[in-house]
Amino acid sequence: MKLTSRQVAGLIDHSSLKGYATWENIRTLLDEAMEFHTYSVCIEPIFSSKAGEYLREHRSHVKVDITLDFPLGAYTTEAREKLIDIYSGSCDEVDLVVQTGFVRSGMFSEVERDVNSLVDAAHRNGLEIKFITEDAYTNAEEKKRLYEIICRSKADFIKTSTGFADSEFARTLGNQAGAAVENVKLMAETAKRVHSNIGIKVAGGIKSYTEAMNLLEASGMPPDPKRFRLGVSRTRQILSEVQ
Repeated sequence: MKLTSRQVAGLIDHSSLKGYATWENIRTLLDEAMEFHTYSVCIEPIFSSKAGEYLREHRSHVKVDITLDFPLGAYTTEAREKLIDIYSGSCDEVDLVVQTGFVRSGMFSEVERDVNSLVDAAHRNGLEIKFITEDAYTNAEEKKRLYEIICRSKADFIKTSTGFADSEFARTLGNQAGAAVENVKLMAETAKRVHSNIGIKVAGGIKSYTEAMNLLEASGMPPDPKRFRLGVSRTRQILSEVQ
């Protein structure tokens, strides 16, 4: 599949999620997003309100996507619902890490309750919601169970990684940190099996246009931001490789 630079940019959540990012850093990110015509910016919630104001001042259609309970997925469902309510007025989309401790403990009924509750909270507030599975931290059976729960829900996207996973621990499970083709294929297969229209977002260590296109192909999705998204910080580099 060959895409233009503008088509690729339209799939990108241009991201800056480092804890030390300043408002100046975020403003540069916003300027880049408007320059490239990315679908959104993905940022920490501390700057979501200022980012939205800045984009409106520039009459931009770039959306604001924020991460909540990130990168650990360690809060209770009730706390996560409150975060969605609190930030709903300053963003368009929310990305939440699944409750990883529950997944690793085999407590899938709790995971399912959390996912469904947060989908309801997000949609009640007019937001799109993505669930980050943090694939580096789960074995094959856990991935199957987790992907099915998310795909059976009414979530808008299932997402691969935070980009902050512990590589050393990942290796103990035979995993890599970040987006992996085999996991994206399993997500797509799971969605098809349960007749889900969920989108797929790939994120975590994506460094090149070729890698991004391989992940798009693995997803089986069309190049439509409602069906497929790229979470990347190396946007300029990736777009420069599009020929």
